[in-house]
Amino acid sequence: MTPAAAGAVVALFIVSLMSNLLMLAGPLFMLQIYDRVLSSKSIPTLLAFVVLIVGVYIFYAFIETVRSRMSLRLANLFDHMVGERLFHASVRLRLMSGQSSALDPVRDGDTLRTFLSSPGPLALLDLPWVPIYLVLVFVIHPYIGWLTAGGAIVVTLLMLVNEFALRKPSKESSSAISSRQRQTDDARANAETIVAMGMLGDVGRRWTERTRVMLTTQRIATDRAMLFSSITKAVRMLLQSLVLGLGAYVVIQGEMTGGLMIAASVMTSRALSPVEQTIAQWKQFVAARQAFGRIRKLLAMAANRNRDTMLPLPKASLTVRGLIAAPPGSNQPIISGMQFELAAGDGLGVLGLSGSGKSSLARTLCGVWTPLGGEVRFDGALLHHYDPSQIGEIVGYLPQRADLFEGTVAENIARFSPHATSEKVIAAARLANVHELISCLPNGYDTPVGVSGDNLSAGQRQRIGLARALYGDPFLVVLDEPNSNLDAEGDAALTDAIGAIRRRGGIVVVVAHRPSAVLAVDKLLFMKGGRQLVFGPKNDVLKQITGDNVQPIRVPGT
Repeated sequence: MTPAAAGAVVALFIVSLMSNLLMLAGPLFMLQIYDRVLSSKSIPTLLAFVVLIVGVYIFYAFIETVRSRMSLRLANLFDHMVGERLFHASVRLRLMSGQSSALDPVRDGDTLRTFLSSPGPLALLDLPWVPIYLVLVFVIHPYIGWLTAGGAIVVTLLMLVNEFALRKPSKESSSAISSRQRQTDDARANAETIVAMGMLGDVGRRWTERTRVMLTTQRIATDRAMLFSSITKAVRMLLQSLVLGLGAYVVIQGEMTGGLMIAASVMTSRALSPVEQTIAQWKQFVAARQAFGRIRKLLAMAANRNRDTMLPLPKASLTVRGLIAAPPGSNQPIISGMQFELAAGDGLGVLGLSGSGKSSLARTLCGVWTPLGGEVRFDGALLHHYDPSQIGEIVGYLPQRADLFEGTVAENIARFSPHATSEKVIAAARLANVHELISCLPNGYDTPVGVSGDNLSAGQRQRIGLARALYGDPFLVVLDEPNSNLDAEGDAALTDAIGAIRRRGGIVVVVAHRPSAVLAVDKLLFMKGGRQLVFGPKNDVLKQITGDNVQPIRVPGT
């Protein structure tokens, strides 16, 4: 916890202390009315107490307002402290396979922030006052004190039973909500396929089934929470009535006054009120606690990626030795035995049939996948030895699906960098030979691309994605099927861009099926079954793979 957060918690505790002290005004007012005003029949005394209590409750309203606002700001402070880190974790987890991909750190952060700004934490801060009110009731009369203590024990037992009864349903409800949201996101992302192939009804039925499971788990959790909340409320009201009855008996016996009887009843109600409020918020408390556990685990796993020493940007070589890689979260290698070296100005074409591991190699070279074995080095240094702020200057990447992000064309090319300049954006667009295409758009570089680039054609998205990969002249540019959606003009632009990267001393790796994509490279790597079979000069490799029952890529003019 940061000093600012610790200070906010201490301040909230102090304000809660003041709030609970002011709550004693009610019992004291009743005590004075019953024992002093009624016996003296003094109107001036009554008016004085009324004016006093009005002032106290006005101040109490102010304190409660301050307390609520402090609670909200503490929740916002939490979001400020960890929100961006949770977003980073959420993006990285999207790459994971297995159970980790079901986690949603951003949603967990929202759950915890919502709880922190709710009445729940304030009720928890009031809990320490329960024994203080009990002591005051004992001071009034031991009999009433023991009755109130017994009621407090019953309510506490109800709270513990409530905890165990809600733990499993709350966890199942959270899991069901996440599952339904993932299916909703998948359906929205693949809307064209679903509608075009008549899958909407079947996909909708699967979504409805997950909704049914979600509603069932939510109903069970809510029913149990409401049951214990109702029982607790009834016990508190019954206890208050019993205190009045016992107090009346004690008054009849002449052991205390009527004012003390009323004060004891009010204090009893106040003593158990925080417990009742806590139980009413218990479902949210359990959900927040589970979310906090997941967040703490994720943040503990995420090592500090910032580097104390900033390495110079690579300029000379890319070396791959004994590389073995698998998707994050998996130990089953997809590629293995990869070994090659590229120098500044080299262009490498990666060939192979579908499923041979070409895209897996591309992801590993970019650092999207962490090697299981072997290494990828830039000028002798591993990629994770560089500070994260340097990665964009080292690597440019165009994946098979060149999705853009909601924003303008210029923002996408600049990778949403706050330090981007128009000159650098236009330079990248010209390098990708897409400047004229962008100039023909309705608002040029300021044209919104829409969600996932939906306002543009597939070919336009791919060419703008190429400009994004080239932005800032990164040392390594990895292009995965960069011409899958390009026409002849786009192919020519791609070839020119690859040549320009090489001429400026960069390294370009092109994963390709079509011959035109490797026209401007000088080396080829042929893969099969996740392994490297051949690596070397382009023409030599083409000659070797011809006899391997693989249709060779025939490059015009060779």
